[in-house]
Amino acid sequence: MKLKNKDECTGCGLCSNVCPAECIKMERDSEGFYYPFVNQKICVVCGRCEKYCYNTVTNPPKEVHVYAAYNKDLIRRLKASSGGIFELLSREVLSRQGVVFGVKMDGLEAIHTYVETLEDLDLLLGSKYMQSDVGRSYQQVKEFLQEGRWVLFSGTPCQVDALLKFLGEKPECLLTVDFICHGISSPKVFEKYIDENVELNGNPTQICFRDKTEGWNDFSIAMITEKGQYYRKNMHEDVYLQSFLKNMNLRRSCFNCVFRTVARVSDLTLGDFWGCENIWKDWMENKGYSLIFVQNEKGKKFWNSIQNGIISREVDLEKVLAYNQSMLISPWDKYSRDLFFKMIRKETIADSIKKVEKNEKGREKKGRKRKGLRGEIWCVYN
Repeated sequence: MKLKNKDECTGCGLCSNVCPAECIKMERDSEGFYYPFVNQKICVVCGRCEKYCYNTVTNPPKEVHVYAAYNKDLIRRLKASSGGIFELLSREVLSRQGVVFGVKMDGLEAIHTYVETLEDLDLLLGSKYMQSDVGRSYQQVKEFLQEGRWVLFSGTPCQVDALLKFLGEKPECLLTVDFICHGISSPKVFEKYIDENVELNGNPTQICFRDKTEGWNDFSIAMITEKGQYYRKNMHEDVYLQSFLKNMNLRRSCFNCVFRTVARVSDLTLGDFWGCENIWKDWMENKGYSLIFVQNEKGKKFWNSIQNGIISREVDLEKVLAYNQSMLISPWDKYSRDLFFKMIRKETIADSIKKVEKNEKGREKKGRKRKGLRGEIWCVYN
């Protein structure tokens, strides 16, 4: 196997999971992102990795119903990143003696894993702002399905797509949930952020990337260290959140993501209902609201199964997309992203952000159109 174009690889781990010789390992590159590395000595040249690696995304035209909702349980809602819908879907699957796959923090790493009990479900709740290692999750999903058990698999759109390609079908007992993805950030940048954070006393043992102490709109990163210290900074102050929100620490494939569509292969798509206060004046609580895109009949059945635990309304798709552009639009400035990763080799994250932004302003001035419409900005880099 040879990686044809690094910019197109999402690090979904599909090639590693389908390899019969187990010669493909997902390992970090110099930027900290997972890519497939092949042990040529044991490769049997079967071609399965190249066959399964996606070239196109199958998203047939279909009717998608869009809803806004939040969990009636305020405590659970505040614990969630948005409105607390994922937890209710997970509880429904667990009530059927099923298994829920998602991402948990293992030290400073985000890993895909599964839980079988309500007691362990909290491990999977909340956003993890970094790329997860899927490991052998696709194989484990298949094994549980062969046992006749219900499985909920949640992940990025590319991970859900990879799972379905791995299975080759959509089993009746599988519920797939993806989300409106801003992009995936580098685990290596997060580790650097922890190393540089002079305010931290010890390594974090608990990490919340979407703490709502200051509200949902101005979320924070909050951590508890091994020495019992509580640390929190909001999105405007914390340099790691800033590097993520400014698109600087994202994977290269996120800048030309082919999965940013409304109609998807998943059963349900979840996301934050940004702009809800501009659509409904009575939805202005700063506690978190969710968007739910019901993609098919199975998704509809599960959506109906959790109605007793939520407050929900159907919402107009066009109004939603006006405030949630990550559903359809990729970040555009790959040059600044590359410059950031170049700078953090020697600079701190904070200094790298400042220098990249200074460079952006310089590029805007150089790219200003000298003739024609006054004030129009042209970027000299594509």
